[in-house]
Amino acid sequence: MLLYGIILAGGSGTRLWPLSTAEAPKQFLKLFSEYSMIVETSNRIAHQIPRERQYILTGEMYSEIVREQFGDAVHVLVEPEARNTAPCILWAALKIQKMGGGIMAVLPSDHLIKEAAQFGEALNTAKEAAEEGKIVTFGIFPERAETGYGYIEISREPYELNRSVKNILAFQEKPDHTTAEKYLEAGNFLWNSGMFVFRSDVMIEEFRKYCPDIFECFQDIDADCQNDVKKAFEQCRSVSIDYAVMEKTQRGYCIPASFGWNDVGSYYSLYQESQKDDDGNAGNALAINARNCYVNTRKKAVIVGVEDIIVAEGEDAILVADFKKSPEIGCISKKFYENQ
Repeated sequence: MLLYGIILAGGSGTRLWPLSTAEAPKQFLKLFSEYSMIVETSNRIAHQIPRERQYILTGEMYSEIVREQFGDAVHVLVEPEARNTAPCILWAALKIQKMGGGIMAVLPSDHLIKEAAQFGEALNTAKEAAEEGKIVTFGIFPERAETGYGYIEISREPYELNRSVKNILAFQEKPDHTTAEKYLEAGNFLWNSGMFVFRSDVMIEEFRKYCPDIFECFQDIDADCQNDVKKAFEQCRSVSIDYAVMEKTQRGYCIPASFGWNDVGSYYSLYQESQKDDDGNAGNALAINARNCYVNTRKKAVIVGVEDIIVAEGEDAILVADFKKSPEIGCISKKFYENQ
């Protein structure tokens, strides 16, 4: 069966404000290379999924940015309303099924994957499992007791990274630190990557079973007619694919994986992936008696006598914050614009 890439690019990325803004979120930024994160995602899968079989799902306000970065090389599906991941994945599945069906690899546009060959191996494993009717996700082998990710619980039998397909026992919400340490010690809890591989017909059927209200919004539409799609999105509720299908399906499987993954969901994630000096400082700064700081500014900054701070410059603002306040940055950005 043909493999299709469905790249999710609708997020606003405000946790990395002011580098990332609602107008230009992180998936469209060049954070780690000469290419934006969404182009990196497309390039990573291109040898397995050529661009004529890649579909980018995004909102109306980002459709022009997508076209600027890709031209006509990929298909762009514009979501009429933001409704989280479940409705847009069902829409994409209906489109693929209308073309004769196939295997769909649903991938976030803004994740960092440093080991492309290992990712390709895991994707091949997932494709083979999906052909059998399994709905597969990648569970990332945890490197630390992380509280910023959800977890997937699998059975305790031995497995081979990127090659084994395991039953999913349960999905777990983001834990507190004590629980995360227990997950790490147990050895059968993996980070939820938010990536999925499945057959289009299987996913449509699972929506019919487990999320009938959203299925009913889409069941009679022409998936190629934007007016029909608009009505469907307006009628359906906002819900993630995890809650709509993955936590309910009996077809859910997990590939324990390791391919240098980072969801780049915070400044600490950016800091982790950056080169650092001997005092743990990262970025374009002259650091004097400073430790463990992250700096991303247009002009070279000078930081003196500080520890564990973020200095980030965007189009509208400069942020200086303690790393401990990183989870609050999305809310802080809202306050900034409310006070303009």
